[in-house]
Amino acid sequence: MTAIGLLDIPPEIQLQIAEFVETPKTLKALSAISRSLRSIAQSILFKKLRIDLGTDRGLRGSVDDLLANPRICAAIRFLELRGQYLSSSTCPRNDDEQLSIIQKMLPEMVGLRKVSISNVNLSKTFLDAFLGIAANNPLQIFLGGNIYPCGVIPTPRILLQISHLHFRVDHSSLEICRLMFHASATTLTGLYIAAYRDELMKLADINLPFLYDLTLWINEGSRTSAAAFITAQRTIRKLGLMGATLPLPPIPPNALPNLRELKASTEQVNQLVPGRPVEAIEFTLTGHEYGQYWFGEEIRESTSRVRMLRLNPHTTILDTRMVKRMVTVLPSLERLWSPIFNDVSWPFRSITQTLAAHLPSDTPRCR
Repeated sequence: MTAIGLLDIPPEIQLQIAEFVETPKTLKALSAISRSLRSIAQSILFKKLRIDLGTDRGLRGSVDDLLANPRICAAIRFLELRGQYLSSSTCPRNDDEQLSIIQKMLPEMVGLRKVSISNVNLSKTFLDAFLGIAANNPLQIFLGGNIYPCGVIPTPRILLQISHLHFRVDHSSLEICRLMFHASATTLTGLYIAAYRDELMKLADINLPFLYDLTLWINEGSRTSAAAFITAQRTIRKLGLMGATLPLPPIPPNALPNLRELKASTEQVNQLVPGRPVEAIEFTLTGHEYGQYWFGEEIRESTSRVRMLRLNPHTTILDTRMVKRMVTVLPSLERLWSPIFNDVSWPFRSITQTLAAHLPSDTPRCR
């Protein structure tokens, strides 16, 4: 057998060696002891860059070091900026100085694909620069608990390439949310919005022709605006409703014509499935919904076959009666995800036997 040195190993194998390393400490050691693996190890080490504003006292020096090595800046895929919790009862913290330091790196992050910014008092200058990056790079963006400046861009003068947006919208952030909706209307495919008043009503007029994955976190005060927003989105294939468990106000029968996957409470599932081509359902059950009748006959009224059913981890374990009802109401069921607790030897044995007796022989079993 011929021995091969590190310098002779093909780059793709060197990359696999570096990716096998699990901890940043080991990656740093690997980059220090092997010159041939240094560039690969550092590119993986800096794939995610997290900056804690207010606690990182050496920020300027760290940024200068990164700017001195453009290759590392280009390797960054995920940028996370975290500030301390911003209480509405106190004077907001001024993050301008640190944001101006971070802003210098943005043009060098040509490989950036995901950005998370939370609990930061965002300046207009930084936000303008950040949106400039979103105009050139396809980005997934998470924004939560921030303070936003007024009048970032009065009209959507630039087109953004935001594919997925996770956003908490309220009165103070409504302007920037409308901006990003308008400017990324042709690229936005996934949206997670938390809203607790009528903000969604004020966003329902924006056409998002390629939005197919929508999750809404709502409460009782925002159910009406959520219904209006959902009705306006004609392309949704995957819908998740979190928070409020009561049915939404009436939604027209011709709304959600392409709905394939639904995650919601029992009452919301029974409301939204009839007349729509739903194939996959996940229940977010609450305590009063346990028992063999935790879903209704309305599931039968899907215009497609319901092939997948998922129960969230807070659901109590199924009993035989529940399984019998499940396979009776959903004869086309192919996949079932159910929580399994530690002591399942006696009750679960009878349930799996019941499933085996009713489901086709090639159907995946409970997981």
